[in-house]
Amino acid sequence: MEILIDKIRITICFLFLLMEGWSDRKKKRIHLIPVAIFGLAGICLCAFQGPKDIAYAFFGMVPGAMVLLLAYATGEKIGYGDGFVLMATGVLLGFRMNLLMMLFGVFLASLSGIWILIRKKGNRKTKIPFVPYLIPGLTLTLAMVLQGNEI
Repeated sequence: MEILIDKIRITICFLFLLMEGWSDRKKKRIHLIPVAIFGLAGICLCAFQGPKDIAYAFFGMVPGAMVLLLAYATGEKIGYGDGFVLMATGVLLGFRMNLLMMLFGVFLASLSGIWILIRKKGNRKTKIPFVPYLIPGLTLTLAMVLQGNEI
């Protein structure tokens, strides 16, 4: 039963990231209603599994909370929406997987930024949507987990 719940969580997370990634890429916006819905779905799944998973969900939100603090500290150079998305994915994925997904996403977004600079399609102030990079970040994270690497 636990494996089924994990598969449901990952599927929900992928669907959520696809939807919000498309919105972030096309409209440069994160819609907070789907963030809240998917976050609540994750909390319901955790409540279904018991108190241990409530702690799992709570600590999973820490990377998103840190991004929200960075958004505040930088005057929103990093968007608040990115932090809210990471909080919702943290409820579904837990701390380690969410942190690793975020780090992969940051790495991939930075590679994209470097590519934009090399091609002279922008400058250091060019805004890059972050959520679309979380999709391959989650894929890489799952590949590591399925390969048996401890995270």
